[in-house]
Amino acid sequence: MKKFLPILLIVSNVGFAQKYSGDSWAAVNSKGSGTLGVVYYPQAGLIYEEGGKMKGVCAELLTEFTAFVQAKYNKKITVKYLGAETVFNNFLKVCQTTPNILGVTNVTVTEERKKILKFTPAFLSNEETLITHKNAPSVESAGKISALLKGYSAKVIGGSVHVKYMDQLKSENFPALQISTGPSGPEILKEISTNPKLFTILDFTEYVDATRKHLPVKKQNIQIGEPQELAFVMSKQTDWDKIWAEFLTPEFRKSEKYRKVIANNLGQVYLSILK
Repeated sequence: MKKFLPILLIVSNVGFAQKYSGDSWAAVNSKGSGTLGVVYYPQAGLIYEEGGKMKGVCAELLTEFTAFVQAKYNKKITVKYLGAETVFNNFLKVCQTTPNILGVTNVTVTEERKKILKFTPAFLSNEETLITHKNAPSVESAGKISALLKGYSAKVIGGSVHVKYMDQLKSENFPALQISTGPSGPEILKEISTNPKLFTILDFTEYVDATRKHLPVKKQNIQIGEPQELAFVMSKQTDWDKIWAEFLTPEFRKSEKYRKVIANNLGQVYLSILK
């Protein structure tokens, strides 16, 4: 069976690549107009469909991006949402293997991912958050977690940076911890809501959404790693990264327009943590 593994992987990647397609920036620049194909991993507050329309921070930033290109280059870009990938690992594979599409969600920028993907400049700062059921004991330091959460297990999104952070928490502070993976943050939070002995690590954006939905969860006061930067992703074959670098600048992220987008979609609580 091992002999056929490379062939299977190639077939799988071709399947992903054929599922979606989009124009290159070179083609748009040459013709004067074209389509920016977008594949997204749904995240409340960031990118989601409601009433037949795409909403959230990312959707508003895409609108601002098209206006920027029109104003600076006089090129008309039509954003086309090609589909949602609700399993995070599959979302990353699609972005890696499909030229000229933009992967939109809260992807953490890491050196490891830079080897296989291109990133736009970061569009948001993020804090990793340890989330438990609301009835779990309050944990004030990582050193006390194994005693306070004895008998608990953990679940994180497969393929996410949270896997690394949970593994680190286990090796340094909780050797007996059993860790499993799930397809998405909402699925894990739903499970925690009915299983008080389960906890996770997720982006702060997902905790904000959980509080809005009044889920029975709480944020533990433990620092998980360093603050992260979130960005959109593309395959190594794309040329859209050049124009995105012109738009998503540090100056734009300091603008009132940007801060209004964050406040409207994530609230003043999230706006307060932005550096």
